[in-house]
Amino acid sequence: MTNKSKKLSIVVSGSFRKHFEGISKVIKEFEKLDVQVISPKPSKVVNPEHEFVILETDNTNDPKILEQRHLDAIEKADALYIYNLEGYIEASATLELGWAIALGKPIYTKEQSEDFTLKLFSGEVATPIEVKEKLLNNKNNFIETINNRSSVKKLQEYIHNVVVQRGFDDEAPSDIMLLMVEEVGELAKALRKYIGLKIDQNKKDKYTQLKHELADVFIYLLDLANVCEIDLFQALKEKEYENNKRFWDK
Repeated sequence: MTNKSKKLSIVVSGSFRKHFEGISKVIKEFEKLDVQVISPKPSKVVNPEHEFVILETDNTNDPKILEQRHLDAIEKADALYIYNLEGYIEASATLELGWAIALGKPIYTKEQSEDFTLKLFSGEVATPIEVKEKLLNNKNNFIETINNRSSVKKLQEYIHNVVVQRGFDDEAPSDIMLLMVEEVGELAKALRKYIGLKIDQNKKDKYTQLKHELADVFIYLLDLANVCEIDLFQALKEKEYENNKRFWDK
């Protein structure tokens, strides 16, 4: 889970083979601004003549493992910064750009992409200090950190952040459970209206009311999972493995 005083973090992508000297300078710039660069770590290239660059700080020379670590770092970071000198975004950086888009991460570049299509998706051109200012402006606007492609893990992280922000982070599991059960009751009432079972004269939009009550139940479910330190996606996957072994009567 994230912390109230969490340091801003970023991942820097680009052609390590062609531009690692410039990338190293950008890493130092971010570090001077107190922005943690999760990946890559300040280092030296040990095989500049090879297609896939290995750094002194790498403890493996397996390209797949190293690339996966970089992708995992993007998931943890607040944003992705692409060092694309003269607008050039090479193949692996394009993969990382697509991954950041899928995660809903803010994306910044040193220069505008030379490729027409990538230009549409490669975010804003910004210097490291501008990136920090933009991230600080969005730091407490957590709603901007999720989108319709966000993972369950990301949604749990979002709920944790807003619960802390709103001052409800001292609630016990029993408190959350009671609140969730209350919202289930509200959901039942909204569903009754939606299907036309004993409707009152309330003129509220039945569909909007129903989806908002569903959202309330989901919010408390995510919150309860957080407080109990449960990875809800992993729990779902484990439970479905069990369910798939069962035989069901229709």
